[in-house]
Amino acid sequence: MSTGEFCSTVSKAFASINHELKPHIDEFKKRLDWEELSFEEQYEGLVAGPLRVLNRRAILTIDALDECEDRFELMETLHNKQSSVSLLRTFITGRPEADIKQWVMKVDGIRMASFRELEGDNEDVEKYIRSRLEGKANDIQDRVIRRAEGLFIWARIACDLLRQALDINGLLEELERPSAGASKLDSIYRVALKQATPDDNPSRQILVLVLQMLLAVRTPLSIADLEEISPWPEKDVVQRTIARLGSLLLFQGPNDPVRLLHTTLREFLTSRETAGNYFIQVRFGHFTLARGSLSILGHYSSSDINSLGGHSRR
Repeated sequence: MSTGEFCSTVSKAFASINHELKPHIDEFKKRLDWEELSFEEQYEGLVAGPLRVLNRRAILTIDALDECEDRFELMETLHNKQSSVSLLRTFITGRPEADIKQWVMKVDGIRMASFRELEGDNEDVEKYIRSRLEGKANDIQDRVIRRAEGLFIWARIACDLLRQALDINGLLEELERPSAGASKLDSIYRVALKQATPDDNPSRQILVLVLQMLLAVRTPLSIADLEEISPWPEKDVVQRTIARLGSLLLFQGPNDPVRLLHTTLREFLTSRETAGNYFIQVRFGHFTLARGSLSILGHYSSSDINSLGGHSRR
């Protein structure tokens, strides 16, 4: 979930339990610009304000905080507002990212589950691997289970890669190779990107550009939206490229938003030290998105723009 959806989702959940909150939430939404307000202003109007007015106790559970886009803004807002909503308690789950652990330690009223428990249950991960690799030899399944060490994200990527691999033993050997100082996730990200990267230079450049756009968008776009913005006249370039990156992305159909599998992928790609040859400079993605948006606007005639303006005034 993005921070843009967070406040509205939480307020609806609270109002469904306590109907006295709904009038206060509805009053805030009478503002025509409420969706354009900052995250902190939306949190105050939709969540903190109504709870404070009614002086109600509430528990907010945030699952997989580490996967929330722009989580820094979310954590800062919860930190700033916690003291003003003294009866609100927040419980979070997520991977033990350094910024999350530091944040939890300094904010009263926020608790986290044992990350050791959340890292992954070996039995559950084993079931997942055997299900995904059904039909593969037991030795292959066992090797993946041993290497996963209960880490679900690693297991998910590895299974996707192995289901598509022509040389399964060669890929397994690569997955089992020592990380040489890199984290387990960084290592499998490199393997997945290596598998996805085409041999010819023009196709490699397209893959990099698509990754730049995916990292630059503030709100995830669909394949169809990205194709409209992209600089290529062929409309299936983005779709074919995203299909190559399927083990690292979350998406369903062409009209559904495309998201990164995990926020650690963004951290990996935007760090020259960890990504190496796969380092992505997000500013180039902003340039591509801006140029594509201007190109779309350029297709409108002046009469179309005037017509749109007239509708907006009404």
